[in-house]
Amino acid sequence: MNSQRIPRFTFSERVIHWAVGASFVFLLVTGLAFSHPRLYWLTYLVGGGSTARALHPLAGILFSVSLILMFFVWLKDMGLDSQDRKWLKAIMHYIKHDRDKVPEAGKYNAGQKVFFWSMALLGLLYLITGVIMWKPEGILGLGPFYGSIVNFMRLVHYLVTVVGGLLLIVHVYLGTAAYPGTLGGMLHGSVTQSWAALHHPRWRRDKRSP
Repeated sequence: MNSQRIPRFTFSERVIHWAVGASFVFLLVTGLAFSHPRLYWLTYLVGGGSTARALHPLAGILFSVSLILMFFVWLKDMGLDSQDRKWLKAIMHYIKHDRDKVPEAGKYNAGQKVFFWSMALLGLLYLITGVIMWKPEGILGLGPFYGSIVNFMRLVHYLVTVVGGLLLIVHVYLGTAAYPGTLGGMLHGSVTQSWAALHHPRWRRDKRSP
């Protein structure tokens, strides 16, 4: 197999990706700590309860800004086409590594594109609910529905956290144990020719074209 490496991600793309990832993990850990007394011990991983409460909204700002940058950096590559719809229909074959029955993927397969749009939606919900929970007086005033709205935003925020946490687990698993070599692209910015041919053959051919 050809081990020659080809560029996949620029330095700025990798910085943005890891900023999103690191800030989200911090938000996930501290958010879970705030969600139930039995999980409050998680705050000691980041310096204690007061530190966690002070840093949680700041990490939320970093996450939101990084996610917005990521959205516009990768938006042009994330449109779903007819080939992607065929790929989604064959997703069980992809999971089983039955590659002969999976349509060829471009730079990003349809699963990665769906993940991108899911994170964009979750990020928007995080931002809206997080800002209202952080500074409710300035956003909502002190009207009759103040308490109900804040409680509803808190519920949505926690539900988004659960979904986002599950997506993170799947994302990490697919990028490491399930498909070895994938993580290297985000660490070093390049992948081997053999990895590209196996996972993203259409993209590899485009890279090799004059």
